[in-house]
Amino acid sequence: MKKFILVVAIAGSLVSGQAIAACTDTRLDAAAISALLGGNTVCVPAVTVPTMTWQELHEGSSTSTSGVLTDFKRGPGPGPDPSKPVGTWSVSAAKPKGKDASVIHTYSGGGGTYTYTVHGTGVVGTNHSFCSAGPEIVARVKSLGGAC
Repeated sequence: MKKFILVVAIAGSLVSGQAIAACTDTRLDAAAISALLGGNTVCVPAVTVPTMTWQELHEGSSTSTSGVLTDFKRGPGPGPDPSKPVGTWSVSAAKPKGKDASVIHTYSGGGGTYTYTVHGTGVVGTNHSFCSAGPEIVARVKSLGGAC
């Protein structure tokens, strides 16, 4: 298990030249999570967690606290776009102005529900950590929809 954690940590450090947020760094509040995710795509390369790749558009705007979660594939262009809605996303906070906020991804068709705290600067275009009981997931938040 220690080897796995070390490999994930090293691989995560290779994701970008920018500093990577960690689960112990600045935790975003509900408003910051909404501003970061609403209308933007979360890009998770398989290097951070070897079996995981995301390219999910959080439909909505920077003031949205929920919306459709779309597995982004290719976007508009010649031929059909295989992108499709896969569930919903929402921001939850017991105290709206507190740092106890989380983003919840609920996948359709029995795909499950996953809750993450979000850590980082809150700036679109940079890396953020999505943290839960599992390994830290380092993701780049890309402005608007589109391929990562």
